Amino acid sequence: MAKLTWLGEDELHNGGAGPSFTTAFGDIKFPKDEPVEVRSYAIVQKALNNPYFSVEDADDVDGAPQAQRNKGGRPKREDGDKAETKLPPVDPVI
Repeated sequence: MAKLTWLGEDELHNGGAGPSFTTAFGDIKFPKDEPVEVRSYAIVQKALNNPYFSVEDADDVDGAPQAQRNKGGRPKREDGDKAETKLPPVDPVI
């Protein structure tokens, strides 16, 4: 299970002490500097892009895309051969 830690704010804009917890990502309560276990892939991805959160074990979540997912492009050769591709001759343009 992934662990998200809210890093918090040391001071507010007016100089007072920062809050001891925050609620984020669907009203989950995150106490300052205490890891909270999360199983949702979507929430972990949001926290990875948030500078106020530290994320541990980001790969251990439910709903993560498959590692073998097709990323597009040309299919790989089955025989592993690096055969040259023969192109038809091209008439020069003058």
